[in-house]
Amino acid sequence: IASIIAIFLLSVFGFYLIKSNTTFTATTEIKPITSFEFDRYSLFNESLKVIEKDDKDDKDDKDDKEDKEDKVFNIFEITQKSLLNLYIEQIEEGSLLEIGIDKLNLINKDDFRSESNYKDAVEKFASEIKVLRPMKQISLHHVLKAEYNDKDKWKDLLTFVSNEANKKVKASIINRFATIVSIQNQKKDFALSDLEIKIDNVKKDYERNTKDRLAFLNEQATIARKLDIPKNTISTQRFNTQNTFVTNDKTDAPFYLRGYLAIEEEIDLIKNRKDKTSFIKNLYEIEQKKRNLEEDKTIQRAIDLFNKTPLNENDFQATKVKVATTDFEENNKRNLYYALAIVLGGIIGVVYVLIA
Repeated sequence: IASIIAIFLLSVFGFYLIKSNTTFTATTEIKPITSFEFDRYSLFNESLKVIEKDDKDDKDDKDDKEDKEDKVFNIFEITQKSLLNLYIEQIEEGSLLEIGIDKLNLINKDDFRSESNYKDAVEKFASEIKVLRPMKQISLHHVLKAEYNDKDKWKDLLTFVSNEANKKVKASIINRFATIVSIQNQKKDFALSDLEIKIDNVKKDYERNTKDRLAFLNEQATIARKLDIPKNTISTQRFNTQNTFVTNDKTDAPFYLRGYLAIEEEIDLIKNRKDKTSFIKNLYEIEQKKRNLEEDKTIQRAIDLFNKTPLNENDFQATKVKVATTDFEENNKRNLYYALAIVLGGIIGVVYVLIA
């Protein structure tokens, strides 16, 4: 019995002698940036608050003015949580981990017969690296956890993946902001183009209305001259009904009764107008909207403030990851295996003796 137990113990000892590397469980905390660092984004966040208005006619706006309120919203905002989420997405996506594992040789390629087997092993190893989310929704602290057998290589992997993730987060935010700027500038150009069309249309409408007005006035002046009505003959008729005077204004009287002198004077004034803009309806309001759009510096200010954020610095960090503070817990089960060897060897030894 003692001999069989000794054989089991020597087997376990030999296994550990050959496989001397002890595995460990590595845990690295991923924290959001500090409030002090986040303050550097505050001015930029405020600069992109815009007022969205419904594109309707002025009349509709006036009718619904009491029922509508301007909606203030932020079309783009950088927060501690958004930066952290973008960083975690890059880690959980897995490609950065796979690239790092292959580049830093965390898995020996010579141990595999084919390239596909090696890639499968890399993918499997990357999938076993987990990002543990906080139990409480209030907390934003995440933990990166995995098992490996070389502390230095693991730290190198963490450093590589963290740097690459920060670069990708930075590029993602810059591209998103550039897209929003492009969209806003395009919307501004379209709005200016629409206002130009409106200005051109109201000017054309004025010319058409003026032409129609002159045709009407010429006709009325001709009638007034035929009837020899030089001055206004629209009179107020008064008649006495008992003790009360009643005034009867003939508001529906023909226009030519105003007399050809007044009508022809109006014709001359219309024809001799040098500044027609004062008589074009709604032109001032449209030109005012156009001027406001042209002078709007919201996007340009946002670009200037965006360039002052940490996103334009080489040492940009979306999160706080301190590789040096990674906690390594050894998975040392040697004593447990020795105990199991003694128990199992003893049981097999007893059975062997009884059978013998």
